[in-house]
Amino acid sequence: MLTILKFTFKEHFSRKLLIFSLILAGIFLGLYGLGVHYTAKDLAQNQNPMIVDIVFPQILSLGLYFGGFIVSFLAIFSTVGTVSSEIENGIIQTIIIKPVRRCDIILGKFLGTGVFLALYAFLFFLALYFIIRLETGLELTGLWKAAALFALQPIILLAVTLLGSTIISTIANGVVAFTVYMIGIIGGMVEQIAWLINNVTLQKAGIIASLIMPVDALYRKIVNSLLNPTGNPMTALQQLGPFGSMVEPSVWMVVYAIFYVLLLVGLAVYSFNKRNI
Repeated sequence: MLTILKFTFKEHFSRKLLIFSLILAGIFLGLYGLGVHYTAKDLAQNQNPMIVDIVFPQILSLGLYFGGFIVSFLAIFSTVGTVSSEIENGIIQTIIIKPVRRCDIILGKFLGTGVFLALYAFLFFLALYFIIRLETGLELTGLWKAAALFALQPIILLAVTLLGSTIISTIANGVVAFTVYMIGIIGGMVEQIAWLINNVTLQKAGIIASLIMPVDALYRKIVNSLLNPTGNPMTALQQLGPFGSMVEPSVWMVVYAIFYVLLLVGLAVYSFNKRNI
């Protein structure tokens, strides 16, 4: 398993997708940094501190939200063929004939890819954090907790694509994974709107979507962790809009997300063991 883990981890650094992802991340961070810089510069001349207290958290949420898109897309498109592409190309035949257990193949690929994605997400998050912190001086709390949750997001998507790659084709897996991801995103927005208008039915719909795909729920918890809204009278205004977090998800949602990953990886191992290759 350790051999497959090391090979899988190194393999991601040789892919063109990583280069494109780094370029896109660099462009995003560059444009985001410029936007934050000039916004902070203009607001420095504003005599109304309330506007500053509202705008800066909104900019932070915006960066985390779309930054999460970039990391999530990398997670999906770099892992949809983790197993299925090797089956389709016949490469898997050279691996399974060796004295390597099938569960070691799946776990090695999961851990190798997971370490890579977590590292990428962690560094991306730190870049966003320090752009906001240095340019705006916004007081943020829970850095390492938020960074860990941000790094967990692509791991969840990896678990989804890993299971899919042991059952269906690479293209079909990409469609399914992207659809499930969008269910979570749309559900998160619906739940945010539901809290604003106090609609219980929509709140439940958003919670169900979070159970299907908990990535967006983790994002909402990250926002709450960084802004530490407890006792802040500006909280309601800071958390307005689809990128805010009117209600912090429970710690049990984090526990559920971890269980979600373990369950899907376990199902991937079971599916691959039963598959006739």
